[in-house]
Amino acid sequence: MKQNLPVTSRHTDIPPGITLVSKTDLKGVITYANEAFVNASGYALDELLGRSHNIVRHPDMPCAAFEDMWHTLKSGKPWRGIVKNRCKDGGYYWVDACVVPIKRNDQVIGYMSVRKHAPASAIDAAQTRYRDMAAGTSKPQPRLPDWLGIRTGMRAGSLFVALLMLAGGALGIGGLRLADNALTQLYHAQLAPITAIGKIEARLSDSRTTMMEIRLARHESANSHLQGQLAGQISKLRTHRDEIHALLGQLADMDAQVTQQKSMLTHALAQYTSDGLRPVEQAVAHDDPQQVEQLIKQRVLPLEQAAMTAAVALRNALTQAARSEYESTLERNNRIRSFAMAGIALGLAVVVLVGHMFIRGVVNPLNASIRRLNRIAQGDLQGDIDLSGTGESGQLNHAAAVMQLHLKVMLDEIALAARRIHRHCATLNVALYEVTEHSEEQHDRVYSAIRSLNAAVAETSDLSAHAERLMLLADQPAPDSSLAGLAFEARELATATRLTAFGAEEVASAMHQVAELIVENRAEAQRAWKASEELKHTAQELNQLVDYFEPAPTPSASMSKS
Repeated sequence: MKQNLPVTSRHTDIPPGITLVSKTDLKGVITYANEAFVNASGYALDELLGRSHNIVRHPDMPCAAFEDMWHTLKSGKPWRGIVKNRCKDGGYYWVDACVVPIKRNDQVIGYMSVRKHAPASAIDAAQTRYRDMAAGTSKPQPRLPDWLGIRTGMRAGSLFVALLMLAGGALGIGGLRLADNALTQLYHAQLAPITAIGKIEARLSDSRTTMMEIRLARHESANSHLQGQLAGQISKLRTHRDEIHALLGQLADMDAQVTQQKSMLTHALAQYTSDGLRPVEQAVAHDDPQQVEQLIKQRVLPLEQAAMTAAVALRNALTQAARSEYESTLERNNRIRSFAMAGIALGLAVVVLVGHMFIRGVVNPLNASIRRLNRIAQGDLQGDIDLSGTGESGQLNHAAAVMQLHLKVMLDEIALAARRIHRHCATLNVALYEVTEHSEEQHDRVYSAIRSLNAAVAETSDLSAHAERLMLLADQPAPDSSLAGLAFEARELATATRLTAFGAEEVASAMHQVAELIVENRAEAQRAWKASEELKHTAQELNQLVDYFEPAPTPSASMSKS
């Protein structure tokens, strides 16, 4: 970086209301500088034009600040910051600078820097930041992402809402499907087997009752009715046995958790059928009451008790499995519910965060642009330059800021031109007044000369008349020859007098023309004076127009130095 030395501690304060403006080409060469910038820098205008703008760069400014400025400008965005500039005498001044690209036909052709008074608090903050930059400890200021805009926000918001709806639908449909599976599992794996086990227990009880009926029938019924009752009881036992086998078939799709209990029940029922019911049926068929009694006591009842115990164990196991499945389902549903609540909370947090970012990066800059445009429409160009925002609102905010700065510069140039016109018109009016006064004096002198010339012409005419009378007398026959010479001289005098009279008349005519020209010139001068007064009045109106948009700046000569 160029080191502009020497430097001193002399501080120039830029008062509020002063606007320092300079323009450069794409390489940073100064092409324009207003009067306030010239006065603040201490350079002459000719010393600034055609020179690089770093002629006013102060050595205390870190390179990182200007790197950030050029990076921002080359991206097509305005840049704003507190800048310390160096004066020609080595002093310095602080300004709040805003640099914007100058575009023509959407092409950047240069840059314009508009600087104004920097508050003391902003200067202190800038000094701290620049010291950190020089020490390499500065942290980049957080910026909103450039993609955050109205279009991207709408797309991202729509996509996020669609994802939320899909996630909610997936959770809802998945939860319903899991609930359906849990109910199906509960029915087919626990409830239906428990029902079948209950029926098996009922059939076992019915078989016991039937066998008890067979025992009673053997003791109480007459022989004529015994065979018919026994046949009916045997038919019931077979029916119960077939139902038990059918119910065992319903236990085929049970969970692996109760396989052992199922095997025990199956084995107990098989023994009950093969070792209990079949021998009883055979004993009844052979009409052996003693063997029937013995089989019922010694085999059927113990085997039935064993089958009942196995059925109870299987039912308890199925109940425990159902309870475990129920608790697992509740736990899974709780996890789903927790996940759904966490997703809802996360979604709300994302919506709030993105909404805050959207309001901060899009809505607030958009409202700031609207307020700035309203102030500009009301004639206020002194508002703070806000370059915040991203996306479309940021572009609008930047465009409004650039327009405000361009209008301020245009008004500054108009005010400068109006002051020059006013000054030149005042000088011209003084000159025209002097010309008018001189014309009046010359007019009076010319007319005085014309009056004198007219008197001389009158005298010459009298002399010519006397000469003509002498010529008449000389032309008469004279008795004395000496009168001939007198007649010749009279004739010569008359001719000369006549020529003098003619010359005097021509001179008088020329003097009249000169007088008329003086009168015309005086009228032209008066008209020029009136035109100058109107132009001066126009310059005053331009100044009033400038004052409408911004208060009249303090004269640059009033900038104090300490």
